[in-house]
Amino acid sequence: MLALIAAVTLTAQPLDLEAWNRERLTTSRVGMFVLGGWAVGNMAAGAIGFGLERDERVRFLHLGNLLWNAVNLGLALNTLIREWNANPAALNAKQSLEASEQIEKIFFINAALDLAYLATAAFLWQRGEAVGDPRMVGLGQSLLIQGGFLAFFDLSMGIFNARLTGKLLEGVTVNVTPVGLSGSF
Repeated sequence: MLALIAAVTLTAQPLDLEAWNRERLTTSRVGMFVLGGWAVGNMAAGAIGFGLERDERVRFLHLGNLLWNAVNLGLALNTLIREWNANPAALNAKQSLEASEQIEKIFFINAALDLAYLATAAFLWQRGEAVGDPRMVGLGQSLLIQGGFLAFFDLSMGIFNARLTGKLLEGVTVNVTPVGLSGSF
């Protein structure tokens, strides 16, 4: 069996890694402020709407928005607290790339899951209409609103992070040089 022996070299254009990590953290924080703001607004409107509304469909829409956004607020606050004192100079290039690729994957996976939320929302709404259950209708409508926002949010954040990853990899080139053959026939 013959095997090709090759030398692999990586070269990279100089990049201010600390500035790049600062931009990555800023992007994350801005995203979490957007998610947190969406959550707070929906929780306030949901609490008031649930308390004041008499139409059962709309009441459960408000309740769904209130509950769903308690989760969103928790996720946003957790990320903000975890990253708030992060040092942009603390990560080397490999760690920076791994962190960027990980968060990028998380957002794209979440965006795919958001499609399941939208399908579930359509089912709940339709089923609620069919059986005359205003709770299912309202919760389905709420899930449609929240799933739609999250699909847009997660896809946007995934794209922003993919662009950052691309920016980090922009000046990297890989050279493979054949050195020889090894093995026997």
